[in-house]
Amino acid sequence: MLHRFKHTTSRFVHFRVEVLRYLFLAITAVLISILFFTAHSYSREVFDEKTPVLITDDFTVTTADFQNTQAKLVVGFLPSWSIAQNAQVHPEYLDQIIYFGLGINDNGELMKFNDDGDALVEWTYFLSDTFENIRIRTKDTNTKILIAIKNFDNTSIDTLISSNTHRKRAIKAITTLVNDYQLDGVNIDFEYFTKTDFPTMRFYNQFLTELSQELKKQNPDAVLSVDINATAVYRDNAYDIVKIGDVVDHVIVMGYDYHIQTSSFVGPVAPIAADEDEPSLTKTIESMKGRIEPHKVILAVPLYGYEWQTYTKAADSRTIPQTGALATYKRVRELISVRDDLSISYDDLSQSPRIVYVQNGLIKQIYYDDEKSLMKKYELIAKHNLGGMGLWALGYEGDFIEPWNLIKEIRTSR
Repeated sequence: MLHRFKHTTSRFVHFRVEVLRYLFLAITAVLISILFFTAHSYSREVFDEKTPVLITDDFTVTTADFQNTQAKLVVGFLPSWSIAQNAQVHPEYLDQIIYFGLGINDNGELMKFNDDGDALVEWTYFLSDTFENIRIRTKDTNTKILIAIKNFDNTSIDTLISSNTHRKRAIKAITTLVNDYQLDGVNIDFEYFTKTDFPTMRFYNQFLTELSQELKKQNPDAVLSVDINATAVYRDNAYDIVKIGDVVDHVIVMGYDYHIQTSSFVGPVAPIAADEDEPSLTKTIESMKGRIEPHKVILAVPLYGYEWQTYTKAADSRTIPQTGALATYKRVRELISVRDDLSISYDDLSQSPRIVYVQNGLIKQIYYDDEKSLMKKYELIAKHNLGGMGLWALGYEGDFIEPWNLIKEIRTSR
């Protein structure tokens, strides 16, 4: 998902300390809510229990063409709420940092301000001293800075990309943003699910093609990446994986949320393998063979899990509705450090750790990722000659250094 970051010559807006404090207090509740109840997207489609039907594309590549000997990239998503909490970021261990992110509406306008003219949280922290300091540090590390442009609403996305006027306005706004703030590229995070390929597929391809052309015209080294949910890779016809792979520099497969907060049964968030009738990372990756060059695929892995209240302690217990919550790496590590009544096990099939404990008579279960399972995912990336590993999200590790030690090991071994 390495062109050297050029320090911005444009002046960032410097907010007074008093204003920042006021903004922080005002949005703290919102940020905490986002942190603990939102992963990469605000809504997800749950995997069905049936075996997914693979999409067939008229596209074949010989095995020899698929060999990838390039160094594996490490890409970190940095959300605005992590910047708000002064998350520790180490650019020296990252090839790309993707700031997450700015919304875009169906008119093709970047969402920087609310109706009252006040800066939105995402725009505020993009312009913050904290993020600027991170950018300055990337001058010495060859780390690229990208910005994620996001939209999670089906109707809004379709309206945006199917209108020539709106699409051109969006592309102009995005390329202007990249130029004005001397960014190294753009990450498109349009997450939607449809049961047909009405005209979304064609117009989305057109949007990406035109955006790529304008970005490269402005800077031939500019990076364009696209986020795609793991389900969309092999089950959702709304995405033309082959065409997208031809147009963009990287396809970031969001390799998580195989189980989510609202799942009826507990299970691993990012299973490497699963039973025959269940989805997994391996099945997702294998479904892409012959459709996209492996070096363009970045597998994003989670620095979080999910915690549920369950009816039993069984590894596949039914969950109690409306009890699911995000459990960051930090949350899990802190829980392990303060409780001595946890039952921690490791599932060899999914390569996922699981915690079971009882609190006030209620059974709680957490599926998450630790250093062992994250390394197994990197081994999966290496096995399939993929382009690298992404992390959702920087800041979820808190002050624990183990994930960074793992990233350092990956970087030094390539």
